[in-house]
Amino acid sequence: MFVLVLCNFYAILAVSWDLILGYGGQLSFAHTGLLAVGGYSSAFLINATNFPPVLGLLVGGVLAAAVGLALGWICLRLRGIYFALATWGFAGMVQLLLVAEYEKTGGLKGLPTRLLLPSSPLAIPVYYYYASLAILAICVLTTFKLINSNYGLSLIAMGDDEDAIGAYGINVVWLKVSVFGISSFWVGLAGSFYAHFLGYISPAIADFTTIMVMVIAASIIGGLGTFFGPLFGAFLLYPTAEVIRAYGAGIQQLIFTLVILIALKFLRNGIVGLIPSLRRR
Repeated sequence: MFVLVLCNFYAILAVSWDLILGYGGQLSFAHTGLLAVGGYSSAFLINATNFPPVLGLLVGGVLAAAVGLALGWICLRLRGIYFALATWGFAGMVQLLLVAEYEKTGGLKGLPTRLLLPSSPLAIPVYYYYASLAILAICVLTTFKLINSNYGLSLIAMGDDEDAIGAYGINVVWLKVSVFGISSFWVGLAGSFYAHFLGYISPAIADFTTIMVMVIAASIIGGLGTFFGPLFGAFLLYPTAEVIRAYGAGIQQLIFTLVILIALKFLRNGIVGLIPSLRRR
């Protein structure tokens, strides 16, 4: 059940990342930084006010969305690898800030916070699973509605050719900033849930190699720009990662990096995109 909860967590991250890259064509590595923004802001709020952790989830999502909107606006004129490097720099800056401000954040030791439910996830993991599944279901349903709307059509068109859609009078600036904000909200909400699921949060949540690689692998192997691809990738790869870690944690990142490279070479539309291709053949 603990692994299934984290599968739901990574599925939310993969769906939100696919919204930016798979549909919008914007390569971003800011997810880990936004995770930390959502998780730490929720932990600070709950620890200071003793409000219910559910309120912390909403606050974490809203603050992460605000930071995402600001980041999207700042990086507005950047494209391609320059946009990716700017978002990567943001994530790294957040992690360094969390380590440096150890008096407030706890530094590398982390920051304890209240659990989402009255009992520990080790005692009643099934309730935490239902909570994570509810968040994932809302994320998936809203994303489905978004993609199958006029906004989603414009977003897909921007991913295909940004200059062409601008020439047709679509506000590309608004599209870029808004999709970044929407994706950031779900990332911040997931980060808040992660903090209150464990009852603890540390700068490791902003680490690229432990979280972002899994999100990238799940989206690419499942199928970028497909609705079910990121979901399938998350539920396939995270349990696989747990099995690999049982035999050797050091080779986990190496194996996933090789899998990503192989998928980019031979499965450009991912496993989900391979099914219609095989059907046509």
